[in-house]
Amino acid sequence: MPVQFDAIDDLLRAAAAEGRRSLFEHEVYRLIHHSGAVRVPRTLFVPKGEPVCADGLEQFVGSRVVVKIVGGGISHKSDLGGVAFVDRNVASVTKTMDEMLRIDFGSAADVRGVVVCEYFDHGGAGFGHELFVGFRRTREFGPVLAAGLGGRHTEYFAAHLRQGLAVAMALPFETTGREFFELFRRTVAYDLAAGKARGYHRVVPDDGLVECFEAFVAMARRYSAPEDGEVPSIVELEVNPFAFRDGFMVPLDGLCHLADPAPAPPTRPVRKVDRLLHPKSIAVVGASSKGMNPGRVILRNLGECGFDRQQIFAVKEGIDQLDGFKCVADYQDLPRPVDLLVVAVSAAQVPELVDQVVTHRAAEAVILIPGGMGETEGGKETEQRVRHQIAQAHATPDGGPVFVGGNCLGIQSRPGRYDTFFIPSSKLPKRWDSPGRRIALVSQSGAYIITRMSNLETLDPRYAISMGNQTDLTVSDLLTALADTGEVDVFGVYVEGFQDWDGLAFARVAAELTAAGKDVVFYKAGRTAAGRSATAGHTASIAGDYNVAVAAAANAGAFVCESFKEFEDMLLVASHLNGRRIGGTRIGAISNAGYESVGMADALVGPRHEVSLSALDDACLGRIREVLAANRIEELVNAHNPLDLTPMATDEVHEECARAMLACPQVDAVISAFVPLTPAMKTTPDEVDHPSSMVRRLPKLHAETDKPLVAVIDSGPLYDPLARGIREAGLCVFRSADSAMRSLGRYLYDHTRRAGT
Repeated sequence: MPVQFDAIDDLLRAAAAEGRRSLFEHEVYRLIHHSGAVRVPRTLFVPKGEPVCADGLEQFVGSRVVVKIVGGGISHKSDLGGVAFVDRNVASVTKTMDEMLRIDFGSAADVRGVVVCEYFDHGGAGFGHELFVGFRRTREFGPVLAAGLGGRHTEYFAAHLRQGLAVAMALPFETTGREFFELFRRTVAYDLAAGKARGYHRVVPDDGLVECFEAFVAMARRYSAPEDGEVPSIVELEVNPFAFRDGFMVPLDGLCHLADPAPAPPTRPVRKVDRLLHPKSIAVVGASSKGMNPGRVILRNLGECGFDRQQIFAVKEGIDQLDGFKCVADYQDLPRPVDLLVVAVSAAQVPELVDQVVTHRAAEAVILIPGGMGETEGGKETEQRVRHQIAQAHATPDGGPVFVGGNCLGIQSRPGRYDTFFIPSSKLPKRWDSPGRRIALVSQSGAYIITRMSNLETLDPRYAISMGNQTDLTVSDLLTALADTGEVDVFGVYVEGFQDWDGLAFARVAAELTAAGKDVVFYKAGRTAAGRSATAGHTASIAGDYNVAVAAAANAGAFVCESFKEFEDMLLVASHLNGRRIGGTRIGAISNAGYESVGMADALVGPRHEVSLSALDDACLGRIREVLAANRIEELVNAHNPLDLTPMATDEVHEECARAMLACPQVDAVISAFVPLTPAMKTTPDEVDHPSSMVRRLPKLHAETDKPLVAVIDSGPLYDPLARGIREAGLCVFRSADSAMRSLGRYLYDHTRRAGT
């Protein structure tokens, strides 16, 4: 049955007309009834000061009823004596009501009376026989739908079971009821409700769950959208628990909190981001003529990038040139509005500077480097003032300039031939003599970017963007603009927080990117309990900021990472394997060390992946045996997968065995691992340039196949040139075999599941 929105509208308006910001429990049941999803218990509301009516009790079936306190500001009423099971007669109900009205439910309680509810003996009450379903409106993502184990166990299991196992979460604007059901099928709650666990029987058909989820999705979309209207918004709607009778879901408790409609997110002239990424002219303000401050470092870095030096200006009064760049006294002295203005002054100077830039139309895009904005009391005031100035500029017909920052390291753009990181090249070599990979890093932390680039020496991203405080441009703005360049296939994203509604926008962009075959590697900072929303409702406490962000990103197809090392590993594998043919999750593994073979086998299954070792066909096994025999090691090595080669195996043996596996139809990807200390292989710095070394062999093999090929070199700094040489030739190189299997395994597993193969 379709949702009866008109009836729900009337219900919400009536509550708002009384000045209430929540529905009473019996009103929640009416709302759920109008959703058409489930049957609801009969209820009788008895206002405080009015008698219990015998006629009203006649509607109930059976000898027992449930009496519950009704009022605002009361949480966990059962713990406070606000719920009682009594005989169905006037005397019992009246006595219980009088006792409840004498209870002190706290200073915030607004007691209105009691509600008499149909007694529901669902027999199987307890763990696994109750569900909760609810949504809440968040600042970043809009409404968030969640469902999982209900009753008193809800929050405990959500906190102690792995993400996605206890609770399913999704964004209603990005999912359907059927799609949410598919997420819910992965939870423990579904296994128990569907009778898949020993000792349990099915209590609800799948279609009943789908119908319920579809109703909640529809209500979330209608009542938590960013729009103005006469009907109040629903900021939280939850039923906990849903119990089951004869295969039907029946709500036994519920809450619904209301608020004014959420304002629509501000608009920004995102079209101007192209000027930010690919400027034709740049000006820098804040460069010192007396010392090497950040502005001066930025100016010098710009001169090293190949940008047209005649189109670089320093805004500096009193001198004609600085480090060979032309100086102008003020913004109006620039030959024309520059595409990009880099601001490296103190935070206190920013508001006046932004005002001048907007007034004189000095630039189309601005990078605000200054730290301290938004981080101290004074800095917060400064940031709010700047945000207001930017919003006013965006309201003009031209839209004003776009801003990145403040409190950011800036941008490196290889296609734009500029670098505003105030890091000397001696500290972080640009490596711009290499062509660069189809990678972009977008991070709120500039330090996070430069340390990843330092750790992953040959990452060579086309774009590296430090967003800082997102005073203007947001995560989704930058991802959208980078996608539009057509130059990026892998997006590494580090986020500490999203702006209003930008979490939803990010999820949409990420879903579009992954659907187009791109890879998004995502890390969300702030997973601790102190960083989550703390409210009384289960949906709010479970669907906290971190949980929502990672669920939204994962549902959009991103690789969600829980550690900096995992982020680096997934970024590494994605940067090398994007565009390779992913035919499945069957892996061929080769090593010259037994511990690596065992370690790779142990890493086949993990928290977010499950892959297998390939069964090799006769042709592959025959070719491997030929290679072993030709090198007189056939008696030392068994031809199977994983292939545990002896340390006597040469570079040629490793190459030919890998080639045989890659040619096998049953193999979807190959890991070629070798401990380089063996004298049989050419691996030291003076040997890696030899024509027969793996630095020469693996790239040739890589070019012959479209399957993923990953190398492992598990040894110390002496073998860094070996690893670097193979990486620079285009291969993914790990320094640990188990890390290689976990990362490759997850990459194959996620891509295969996304493709439905």
